Amino acid sequence: MTRVYGIDLGTTYSCIAWVDEHGKPTVLQNSEGDSTTPSVVYFETADNVVVGKAAKEVAKVHESRVVQTIKRSMGDAHWEFSCDNKTYRPQEISSFILRKLAADAEIATGEPVCDVIITCPAYFGTTEKEATRQAGILAGLNVHYVIPEPTAAAIAYGMATDKEQVVLVYDLGGGTFDVTVIVVREGAIEVVATGGEKELGGKDWDDAIVSYFAQKFEEQTGTAASELFNDQQTYQELLLDAEAVKISLSKREKVDKRIRFGVDSALVELNRATFASITEHLLERTVALTRDVLERAREKGRGAIDLVLLVGGSTYMPQVRDRVAQEFSCAVQQMDPNQIVAKGAAIYGYRHQLNQEILIRIAEMTGLPAPEAVNKEMVAAPVLAAAERSVAQAHGLKLPNLERLVNTVVHNVSSKSFGIKVIDPDTMREGVSNLVFVDERVPRTISQRFGTADDQQEGVSLAVFENLDRRPGGPLLEIGDCTEIGIAELTFAHPLPRNAPIEVTFELAPDGLLKMHGRDCTTGKEIQAEFKTDSIMTVHEIEASKSRNLAVLVS
Repeated sequence: MTRVYGIDLGTTYSCIAWVDEHGKPTVLQNSEGDSTTPSVVYFETADNVVVGKAAKEVAKVHESRVVQTIKRSMGDAHWEFSCDNKTYRPQEISSFILRKLAADAEIATGEPVCDVIITCPAYFGTTEKEATRQAGILAGLNVHYVIPEPTAAAIAYGMATDKEQVVLVYDLGGGTFDVTVIVVREGAIEVVATGGEKELGGKDWDDAIVSYFAQKFEEQTGTAASELFNDQQTYQELLLDAEAVKISLSKREKVDKRIRFGVDSALVELNRATFASITEHLLERTVALTRDVLERAREKGRGAIDLVLLVGGSTYMPQVRDRVAQEFSCAVQQMDPNQIVAKGAAIYGYRHQLNQEILIRIAEMTGLPAPEAVNKEMVAAPVLAAAERSVAQAHGLKLPNLERLVNTVVHNVSSKSFGIKVIDPDTMREGVSNLVFVDERVPRTISQRFGTADDQQEGVSLAVFENLDRRPGGPLLEIGDCTEIGIAELTFAHPLPRNAPIEVTFELAPDGLLKMHGRDCTTGKEIQAEFKTDSIMTVHEIEASKSRNLAVLVS
């Protein structure tokens, strides 16, 4: 099997990692010599797309041809970008970023990049995760899993420690915030509770600095701050300046910045104390979300935190580290914030690769037609041991190290509750009945029976919703309090009477992606259901987009 790479597809920066010939997870430098690539896409011409630092620098000149922070729009059915008479969806924009990462990694390693694990925020629902997976497909990649970023960070940390710990991963990235409680112990990494916010990250700290600069410019020159915001070139320059100032304040006590607009200019000073003050509301939002997840972990008996792991480039800000340390009495550790997620994904990919190679060896040794036919739990111990020794030798690994890697179990949880629209037979009110709930372990399969609403019913339209309700057995949820993620049309073999039983099954994969099927309990006929949702591209749309976009040069 070919090597599996790990990709941290970030809101503001992305990177790609592999496990090298020494068994060490390593982030690969891009063609510019940097370990991270700005998640910025510039449509230079109809046939050429520029991704990364060059795209970010040109944003202040050609802002109408540049897309930034696309991760915040993943799964959004209403977002689109038009340029040169072409229209692009979020997963298509992300595919260009992935192509840049893969191409640069191929230059660095001398081998093609085909198989990947991509990370996403822990709170992503099934549509956002599926859109992320589709972005990989559009980039010509084989996406094995889409895994939560905090889980990837915990894998990188957990594989380097033998001590059982309850770890809180505080992940403040460039555009998103995740917080997850994870139990790390020998042989297992178990997610307990998770949460976060889609639009809360370093970009919001940048915006606060921009607002501060504009306000001070107005005070000094009399030019309204709104004029600076309305001038796109000036606004883009301010955003770039704000990010640079934010980074500088992680090392310096104050920064002076000259702001120019029209014939006026102003010298603005920003010190750490003021920066902390104008962004305090953002930091406190992360604390509130952290407390909520911690309370849910306590409900599961895991409220005593042994370590807080700081992840994401925005945790370099001193006020973030100080506030987290103030909130917790345990150790607070910053571990390679910009790279740990990609490294964890690479380890997860390497684990998958090794497991597949072991199955291939077993199939060869036992005469089975393919590795898919192997049930590892049913394999004789001597055969399994011989296969593991063979794979360990091929990779230059010590057998105990291979065994630890492939035998470590990773348990994720669902970040959302999932249910279907039903009718209350007593009140005839429509509502949502959940089958899967927030923080339940995945992979997970659950079935529930419902009855048909009318006589001579020929089929049902199952509308699937996600929400954050955590009350099994509770009342039907208001449809307005839930988000529809797709509709599946189920056609019966023949018309059924009222209250005929229909069994609906939800299957959540290890990465939280949802599949659904139904069964007509009257005839026993299985009914396969395909989601139809505007935010997810159909197979035909993917093939058409892939054909169109792969013809575009990415540099």
